[in-house]
Amino acid sequence: MPASLNDVKHRITSTKKTRQITNAMEMVSQAKLNQIQKHTASYAEYASQVKSVVMHLAQSHILDGLKSSGHSADNDQSKVKRTAYLVITSDRGMVGSYNANVIRETNEFISKHSGASNDYTIIAVGGNGSDFYKKRGQNVSYEYRGVSDVPTFNEVRQIVKMITSMYDKGEFDELYVCYEHFVNRLISRFRLRRCCLLTVRLFKAKPVRKLKQKN
Repeated sequence: MPASLNDVKHRITSTKKTRQITNAMEMVSQAKLNQIQKHTASYAEYASQVKSVVMHLAQSHILDGLKSSGHSADNDQSKVKRTAYLVITSDRGMVGSYNANVIRETNEFISKHSGASNDYTIIAVGGNGSDFYKKRGQNVSYEYRGVSDVPTFNEVRQIVKMITSMYDKGEFDELYVCYEHFVNRLISRFRLRRCCLLTVRLFKAKPVRKLKQKN
């Protein structure tokens, strides 16, 4: 039965309202993306400077402490008994292939470099990654959900505090951070970084030399 004139008008009105809602959502998403992109650039610069400082410290004193405490900052894997993978995903969907890429690339690396499931553990930041590994019976030793679009210092500190505490307790010997690196609005690339954890245990391993005061 052909639609009446009123039905056609109703559909046209409904379509226009849907378009208005879609346009509003697009504007909100655009504003959020601009904000996140701005913060990402500043975070990248900050991370680069911190890395430079840490590398300078490592070359002067920290490496000696690492070796004396039995933890190596180089690529020697002989003393590694258990590896932790910090997998960063989102809590929800609607992020394109971001979550799928992170999980797929991480799993490929694990299958090549880790043996049995007891040889590694998952630290999940984001609900997608946590749910994925839990459903498959893999060990998720810690999960953090609800990270804001622009992570705050307190959020990051809570995650770092837990990870360093686990490391100090000997729950793992090395850490890899797995995430998608933002390049531009169309491109992101998977990155997997091996981290050197500077913890209380490390600094207790070797006392820091005191500088002599000049008269």
